[in-house]
Amino acid sequence: MDTVLEISNHIIEHPVRWGDMDALEHVNNTVYFRYLEEARINYFIDSGIRSVVNELGIGFILSYIDCKFKFPVTYPDTIRIETRVTEQQADRFTLHQTIYSKKHSMIAAEGTSTLVSYDHQKKQKAELPAAAIKILSNGHENSQH
Repeated sequence: MDTVLEISNHIIEHPVRWGDMDALEHVNNTVYFRYLEEARINYFIDSGIRSVVNELGIGFILSYIDCKFKFPVTYPDTIRIETRVTEQQADRFTLHQTIYSKKHSMIAAEGTSTLVSYDHQKKQKAELPAAAIKILSNGHENSQH
C-alpha cells in the first residue's frame, strides 16, 4: 500500500557554471539531471538515511527519473533545488524535486525519481529498514542545507 507523505523540503543552492551551458547558451538538458542527482545525494546525507542503509549493506537504485523543463537557465545564475518525499512503499520511495532560477525567480524544471532499496550482497530488492522508513515518514531535523 502506498503512503503519501508530506515532509519538509530539503533545499540546496548550486551556482550555474559557464560550462553547464550548450551551444544555444542555456543550461544543457543533461545537466539538469546532474543537478537533481546532487540534490538527491545531499538529501540522503543530510537526512541520515544514507548512514542507516549503509550500516545494513543496503543501497538505492534509481529505477525511474523524469524532468520537465519549464524555463531555460543561463549563466550566471544560482539555482535552488528543493527535494521532498512524495510516496513510500515497503521497498521504494518517490522524490519530487523543483529547480528554481534565483536570477529570474521562476521554476526552471521539475523532476520525479523513484528509488528502490537494494541489497547489493544478495543482488535483490530489499525492504526499507524501519529507521529509513522513520526518516522518510517524519522528515529530519536539518531539512534545509
